Amino acid sequence: MMKMAGLIFIIGMFFPLSTYAQDGSHPTVSEKGVTAAGSASVTPNKGISGEYGTWTVSYIVGKKGIKTGGGIEVELPDAWDAGPRNSSVRLQTTNPADNNYITGKTSNPRVVIKTIVEGEQKGFLLKWDRPSIDGRTKRYAFVVRIVVTKGTLEKGDVISVVYGDRSGGSAGYLASAIATAPRPILIALDRNGDNHFKRLEKLPEITAVAGMAADIWVFLPSQAVVGQPVKGRIALVDENANAIDHAASFKIYQQSGSAEFPLKVTMAPHRGYVEFEVTPRHVGVLRLRVRSRDFPLEAISNPVVVTLKPPQEKIYWGDIHSHTGYSWDGVGGHNFYYARYIASLDFYAMTDHSFAPRARKGLTRGLFGSYTSKHPPAPGKGLSRGLNKTTWPKYTALTDRYNDPRHFVTLQAYEDSMGAPYGHRNVYFRNKPGVLVYPGQTTLPQLWTLLKKGDALTIPHHSGKMPIGIQFSIRNKDFQRNIEIYSGHGLSEQYDPANPLAFEHILFSADAKSVLPSYRQYAQDAWKMGLKLSTIASSDNHHAHPGQPQYGLAAVRAKTLTRNGIFQGLYDRMTYGTTGARIILNFHINGTPMGQTIRVKGVPDIRIKVIGTGALDWVELLRYQPGDKDFQVIRHWQLTGWSFEGAYRDKSFKPGAIYYVRVKQKYKIRRRIAMAWSSPIWTEKKKD
Repeated sequence: MMKMAGLIFIIGMFFPLSTYAQDGSHPTVSEKGVTAAGSASVTPNKGISGEYGTWTVSYIVGKKGIKTGGGIEVELPDAWDAGPRNSSVRLQTTNPADNNYITGKTSNPRVVIKTIVEGEQKGFLLKWDRPSIDGRTKRYAFVVRIVVTKGTLEKGDVISVVYGDRSGGSAGYLASAIATAPRPILIALDRNGDNHFKRLEKLPEITAVAGMAADIWVFLPSQAVVGQPVKGRIALVDENANAIDHAASFKIYQQSGSAEFPLKVTMAPHRGYVEFEVTPRHVGVLRLRVRSRDFPLEAISNPVVVTLKPPQEKIYWGDIHSHTGYSWDGVGGHNFYYARYIASLDFYAMTDHSFAPRARKGLTRGLFGSYTSKHPPAPGKGLSRGLNKTTWPKYTALTDRYNDPRHFVTLQAYEDSMGAPYGHRNVYFRNKPGVLVYPGQTTLPQLWTLLKKGDALTIPHHSGKMPIGIQFSIRNKDFQRNIEIYSGHGLSEQYDPANPLAFEHILFSADAKSVLPSYRQYAQDAWKMGLKLSTIASSDNHHAHPGQPQYGLAAVRAKTLTRNGIFQGLYDRMTYGTTGARIILNFHINGTPMGQTIRVKGVPDIRIKVIGTGALDWVELLRYQPGDKDFQVIRHWQLTGWSFEGAYRDKSFKPGAIYYVRVKQKYKIRRRIAMAWSSPIWTEKKKD
């Protein structure tokens, strides 16, 4: 433990009750306050992810009954309260015709009950956290209470919560946002009407399975050598990006280039993917086309640049901003498997939220969903909201366990959601994890003093959205070398609310707006202020589904696929970002690549090469130099093909100019436009 000036920095995570472990096991539950009275069930015990249905959770009353004022509380697993967007979905008892309508019922006609969604709100998408039956505080915790307002329930009576009552016209209840293994439904009993609940000992379980196949994902390495085999991978996913769990067969065709590969492959059940070998035969750009033999789906792989000799540096693809059930606002596990085998990432970082542990003062739910402080709501010793000292060792051990140098790299990382003026920052480590700090307990400069120069990076994200008041003037070139220009939340390149990728138009989280330009919080603002930050993109996915092709990927040029290699590529600014499409982008000035600084004498010779994953729409070259107010598009190429090579000699160049490139493809991927943003090249006057 490290102390300085009244600040405490603790390495850790949250309490055992907080979530399901990454290996799928259930959380440890204290036996204090648990009852074996009665029994419970759920019908049906399965749902299809992202589809509406009706589920009834029933409790058969035990021998001591339930008195007036008593009742039950029911809470579905977290993933069942997480909608397809990065927000929880409202449960409601007020409109029978609206979705997610909740009712209660009892088998005893002499008993009157009242159904309550605790803390029910009017908004459809909810972005704040609520107390759970087991004492946690999480975004995805909705407790439904059935209160006996008249009469007494006797032994053998049944009291039920109906999720998605359709009798009034509702479409039903939206099933889990992600496919999950069986998970327990939390149920608590107040037998005497004194507002003291005991957890039911034996809990029913519910599972969610993937829906109908919606997309084929086909991935190959971005570079290969003639005659040397590489590994290809095919995954089949549903609308919510869940991997399809059953067997499937695929046919493989040559789209461009020349290679040897199997003509058909079969995916085994319970894997979600199939691998195959591809051996390039000639120099060029290789693409494969894959067609499902079971569904009306086909896809084309990302492009592969085939050369005679291995390049000194290769392009590797990663998602280094992604959340799981370890975060108070995340759900799901098995994210390392998903990253490697479903999304076919080369590198990955799990960046769950740090959050300082705090003692529970004692919350109890009032009769109609309000909260008082007389008694604790359930067993437990504290409220759990994110990474802290309890499970940080397990968290970092998981990251180490799945690190497989030369095949799949995992970086040690976490998110410190600092407010203004520092912004939300992800902290990355070169090898071993370093200090874990909590939001509100350190300033950004104080964090930098705790990190080891050359072994840590602090990368800001969604700066164009929140928090308002970020100041890029607070800088440190040793730890601040990259910026997340795009994520699932939207685009932080520049203020442009009309852009389809602007926060106003993105169906990812709750409704949001771009920060006004006067706040100067965009990537272009940082560059104009003199910060040398290379671009990356990543998903900020909160469902343990990293690497989706519409939410953002970081491209890193590195000599080796190792932790040190990937980290060094980030540190050296050898990066660019895309919306998730594996677009190959090369950008040089006088032979110097993107992310670097060059001394220029005379007219700069600018070279751009793009190889798309589909048809290209346009390529733009942007510049900012002394005397300019903003970045300007100085060259626009309107395109028709899948590849582009362009050159430009900037005769208006002034020393100190900053250049970068952006690319747009013609067709959307999973309903989002596909783009890429190079890192800038910074220029200086060449000495005579």
